[in-house]
Amino acid sequence: MVYAGFELKFFEEEIIMAVQNYSTITRQELEQRLRMAMPDNQDAEQGYALVNVLKPEAFQREHIPGSDNIPEGNEATFEQRFSKDKEIIVYCASTDCHASDSVAEELGKRGFTHVYDYAAGLRDWKQGGNPVETGVH
Repeated sequence: MVYAGFELKFFEEEIIMAVQNYSTITRQELEQRLRMAMPDNQDAEQGYALVNVLKPEAFQREHIPGSDNIPEGNEATFEQRFSKDKEIIVYCASTDCHASDSVAEELGKRGFTHVYDYAAGLRDWKQGGNPVETGVH
């Protein structure tokens, strides 16, 4: 009986590991997405949201045009503002910063079904020659 319990537990862990809570997106994919349509950070269900998850001070210094700011640790704000089915793209400073990974993982755990992590972040965005905005809109 213990052996069967071990097998079942192992099977459940494999299923949990196989279910990915979020996907990643590359700079090229994000550029294409922005060319097709600007983010809609206001509508709870339509379009997609582009969210910088850094602290407000970092967001004010520079961010990807059209993005909004919901800092890491404020994942409940996503639940208040967006449907669990809305496409949400999160990003932070660079691959050295793990804020977007953390937020994407947490949103997946909270039941959001279309979460994308632009893990390369703002550094990669700028290295690609793309513009940034400053301030708050």
